[in-house]
Parts: sequence; C-alpha cells; structure tokens
Amino acid sequence: MKITGGEACGRPIEIPPHPGVRPTGSKMREALFNILGKLVENAQFLDLFAGSGLMGFEALSRGAGFLTLVEKNPVCIQTIKDNIAMLGYEKKTKIIQADVRRALASLNQDQFNIIFADPPYRSENSQVVVNIVQERQLLKTNGLLIIEHDKDMVLEADNKELRLMECRPYGQSAFSFFIAKKPILTK
Repeated sequence: MKITGGEACGRPIEIPPHPGVRPTGSKMREALFNILGKLVENAQFLDLFAGSGLMGFEALSRGAGFLTLVEKNPVCIQTIKDNIAMLGYEKKTKIIQADVRRALASLNQDQFNIIFADPPYRSENSQVVVNIVQERQLLKTNGLLIIEHDKDMVLEADNKELRLMECRPYGQSAFSFFIAKKPILTK
C-alpha cells in the first residue's frame, strides 16, 4: 500500500501480518481526502482501529497538524511504530495502545477536528464509536466523525450536537459523515 497524496505521496506503508487488518483501498482514500480537501490542513486527526495507521499517515501527508492513533493489537502497534519511523512522523504522532472504548474515555472534549474509524465490519463498534464520540463531545465545533463500514449498515446519532450529514457508498463499503454542531451560548 502507498500513500496517495501530499508530501509523502507514493511512499510505501507496511501492513501488519494480521488477518483482521483490512486497509482502506487507494480509490476510497483518494475519494475521502478529496471530499475533506482543506479541512485536513492543520487538523487534529484521530485514527481509531488504526491497523497499519495508513489513514492517519495519509492525513499527515496532506497537512494534518497532529495524529493520534488508537490500536490494541501489539502486532499492529509495532507496524505503526515502524511506519512512523520510516516516514519521519515521530513528532507529529501519538499512539494509544488500548481498546477503542477505553481510549475514547480517556480523551478530552473538543480535542479533534477529524475522527476516522474503520472498525471490523458487521460489528457493533461502528455505532458504539458514534455514541461515545457524541457523549464525550470529542469533536471541535464543525468537526467531522467519519466511519467506514459495510454499505448495508445504517448508523445514527441521537444528539443535536452530532448529526449524520450523509452516507456515501463505495462498492461494498461506505463512509458515514457526522458533523459536530455545538449550540451557540447566549447570555
């Protein structure tokens, strides 16, 4: 797999030798980052179920300010560390080795501009991530939560502060885009 855009375009990324790792294909990555455009620049980016870290590294390559990666598998963690060293992103990254639920519970409110999650397909984790992100208010105002999932899955946000904008299918997969709209405080 190679990074598809930005300063590290064309650089190869190691993929962990783990059967559960399913990297997002290059066409889907390009489509996603074309949609995000300048929103990535200087963004605080969170990559959940990071696997190889490919989506987060794509964000850094395209100008994200900082990347936090969450992954619990030790084999994947080592691959992520190797990829960080190979790309020279040591000062722009933080790795949290933990279950996503525990990791999200430890993060601060209003911390991220973009959160990307690619949990195992057909698991409850997609909706769990939506619920925890909205409950913990982890996104900055107008921040985006993007979930990659099976195209037949329907995700919802039951909160006025986090709303589903759209779901875009790509073959057997889809991206669901949620936006954080914080209420305006009045005196």
